[in-house]
Amino acid sequence: MKNNREKKVSLVLMLFLAFASIAAFQISHVLADVPHNISIQPWTSGTHTILNITITMDAGAPTSIHYVDVVQVNVSGVVHDLTFTSQPAATFVVQYDVGEITGTPTVQTRAHCTFDGWSDWTNPQSVPEFSLVILLPLLTILAAAALLLSSRLLKPSE
Repeated sequence: MKNNREKKVSLVLMLFLAFASIAAFQISHVLADVPHNISIQPWTSGTHTILNITITMDAGAPTSIHYVDVVQVNVSGVVHDLTFTSQPAATFVVQYDVGEITGTPTVQTRAHCTFDGWSDWTNPQSVPEFSLVILLPLLTILAAAALLLSSRLLKPSE
């Protein structure tokens, strides 16, 4: 009888060890690759403001089922969806035409991966009404005019 009981205990222990080993090998690490390093570079084309939005995913080359499918652009509280059916590379640039702007609207973006979900919103960024290409010559002309005017005012009269 003791021999029979020892066999049952041994069998239970072997089954327990077998299940524990199987369970241990079933656990694997999963790393989410949410889109990140999202940056916004505004520039102007004529009277329109264009945003170059750079997005990075570290999962390597995108596949037909694992890619960024939506980029959201929030312009002063109005969210616009840009949808895609594929992703060209792990790091890529999306252009968004804001159109003609007045004032300095705030812009934020985020991206959605088909597997890993949404990234966080980028920090709010003000888009200037005047680009540096226009602002720099304008300030140069104003400074030159101020110097000419001040030199004429300070010049003794003859």
